[in-house]
Formats: sequence, C-alpha cells, structure tokens
Amino acid sequence: MDVKVMSGLEFLKAMQKAGNRPPMAETMNVDLDCIEDGLVRFKCMPTNDHLNPGGTVHGGYAATALDSVLSLAVQTKLKDAFNFRGTSELNVKYIRPIKVGQVLYAEGRVVSMTRQTGISAGEIVDEEGKIYAYASGTVMIKPES
Repeated sequence: MDVKVMSGLEFLKAMQKAGNRPPMAETMNVDLDCIEDGLVRFKCMPTNDHLNPGGTVHGGYAATALDSVLSLAVQTKLKDAFNFRGTSELNVKYIRPIKVGQVLYAEGRVVSMTRQTGISAGEIVDEEGKIYAYASGTVMIKPES
C-alpha cells in the first residue's frame, strides 16, 4: 500500500480493511464503523478508564472522539491523504452525560471545503439516536504545491 499516492478516502478505507487500529483508537476504545466521501463514523465503547471523578465519562472522551471524526471526514475529501495540518478550532456542546458500558456512535460530516480549510460537524448518539454531544470544527489544509 503506497500511501503517498492515495486520496484520503482511499487511505482510510485501506486502513479499515487492513484492521489497522491507531494507538489513539486503542486508548479511546473506538472502531471505524463507516467511511464515505465526506463522512466518518466511529463505534465508541467508553470504559472505566474514561471516567471522571464524578463517575461519568470525562468530557474529553466526547471531545476527542468528535475531533477525530470531524478531522477524518475532512480527510476523506482530500486528493492527498496527508495534505492537512490538523484541527484549528473545535466547538463541543455537551447535552447529556455519557456512562460506561454504553455503545455510542460519533459521526462527522463535511459542511464546507475550501483550498485552505475544511469545516465539519457531527454528534455522538446512542443506538436509539439520542444525542449526547454535538460539535463543529475547522481543519487546516496545506496549500497545494
């Protein structure tokens, strides 16, 4: 697999097919559930490792899952899989607490793409579609040479 000539969508689909799970996915206990042009969804399964002192899943879990799917959704739109700099802005709204043992889905969708930025939005929902957190973000794209 020559990742230097792959689009973002090709790269992510190849990674999913190969079963490659980046270290952060291990830490977060998330799996790529769906990858399409402009859309990425994780299946999220928070554990006791993600608890805050109050006994609910730390807000950083939701923020990290959403940051990941928002960024990856933008990556699916890139001709060069690695032509981005990273998240420059992330806005998360927490709606209800997340508990250990819940199966959740974090989904990100591209809202707008320009030469220098990708804007995306998404949410974390449970299996019935109840929303737990909502986010929007901006990903900086490297200028083409």
